[in-house]
Amino acid sequence: MPALQDRVTRLMQRAVGLSKAGSAEVLYASLVDEISEFSGAQRVLLVLDSPPGFALVASRVPRGEDKDTLLHAITPWLREARRSRAASLRHGPQGAALIDQRSCLIVPLIARQQLFGFVYADIEGALGRFDGRDLDLLTALAALAAVALADLRAKEGLEAKVAEVTTLLERRAKELALINSIQQGMAKARDLP
Repeated sequence: MPALQDRVTRLMQRAVGLSKAGSAEVLYASLVDEISEFSGAQRVLLVLDSPPGFALVASRVPRGEDKDTLLHAITPWLREARRSRAASLRHGPQGAALIDQRSCLIVPLIARQQLFGFVYADIEGALGRFDGRDLDLLTALAALAAVALADLRAKEGLEAKVAEVTTLLERRAKELALINSIQQGMAKARDLP
């Protein structure tokens, strides 16, 4: 593994890249790619928290595995993270040799006291093992990604409001043009002998 200082430097560079995402979909895909590359995770899910339930918006899983099955399996952990708003690191199954365990990270995406969703990442013991430093680094990246997501949503909301106001102004301009046209017609009719 690269030295911690190198990992932190790369993390900051990647976070800057995430903040420049032009759309939510680009941000989602970029975040999953960055987490996978940065951490070595085999499986990465980006799950948004919405009133109807958890929504899987981006993922990376090994060929032959089903992302929806994984989402279903980790849903109790997501519910716990929603309640606690805390990141967690798990290794399991308990009692198995380290090489046979899977390391799992769940990190909430929180910005401005708002919970947007969660990042899930895991790695098989034969390929590596997450520890507290991985959890801390993923938590930092998730916090930066949550701010980028909050900013993007605010920008999209502002753009929608501008479009709505523009439509209303265009409609009002047409109404005023019609009223003006009627007034001009009435004025011409009054001026006729």
